[in-house]
Amino acid sequence: MLNTVKLNSKLIVYPTDFSDCAKNTMPYVIALAKALKSKIRIVHAIEIGSLASAEKNPTILLDTIRLLEEEAKNKLVKLKERIEAFNLECAYDIVRGQTLFLKEYMENLDPLMVIMGTIGNHGIENKIFGSLAAQTIRNTKSIVLTVPKEAKFDNLSEIVFATDFHIKDTTCIRFIKEIIQYYGAGLHIIHISRYFEDLEQEREKLLQLETEVAKMISSENFRFELLYAKDIEDELAALLENSKPDMLVLITRNRNFIERIFEKSLSKKMVNHTHTPVLVFPS
Repeated sequence: MLNTVKLNSKLIVYPTDFSDCAKNTMPYVIALAKALKSKIRIVHAIEIGSLASAEKNPTILLDTIRLLEEEAKNKLVKLKERIEAFNLECAYDIVRGQTLFLKEYMENLDPLMVIMGTIGNHGIENKIFGSLAAQTIRNTKSIVLTVPKEAKFDNLSEIVFATDFHIKDTTCIRFIKEIIQYYGAGLHIIHISRYFEDLEQEREKLLQLETEVAKMISSENFRFELLYAKDIEDELAALLENSKPDMLVLITRNRNFIERIFEKSLSKKMVNHTHTPVLVFPS
């Protein structure tokens, strides 16, 4: 649940498998930690299950795990030093367990945000980080930013917030305000209506939301748009392709919708705009 306590939990968790995708995520970790004045915790998982299946000798297995942990520690120390060079506070953890370890880890740590890549070092075929990102969104109460391998951080100048008129819209926008103010970003708030007969009613809801947002953010920094489409995912895909925002923001009111977005982002249909990071708020 997104609440005042969560917003005051100034910790960002950065999972890494040391793949190119995970490395590509680090500029976003640094950028949001600076904007939100957050601490960073890097975490790496040693997958014990797959190692145990491949090696039956317990002595060799333990030696292998120790070696992997030592290698991981050396890499984590370097990552920590790179992050601390930006005057940010950083620590790291090495976790033994399965790939989808984050549910229990997150419950114990309870961070403000998780920032992670969507594809690991095994490519699209296995989608390890993609699966982990989807699992994290479903299971954690934290905000999750997923960063595609193709995303290239330059600046956060344009953010798209796709609203379905959730009760927590204004709470989420209040949170995004910190990022908008730090980077001078523009906020494009959209609603995509599937049914023509609902357009007038949804226009009124969007105008009401605009009034509420105007109390928080200067009108120079936001704009609203009502769209109509039979296929919401296709319409959102087209918008991302045409406007190329630096971030898409969603709330997990409709998990199936978000999962369809993830599925299409890994297909040929969405390949041209898989550069867009997706910030997902828990409902």
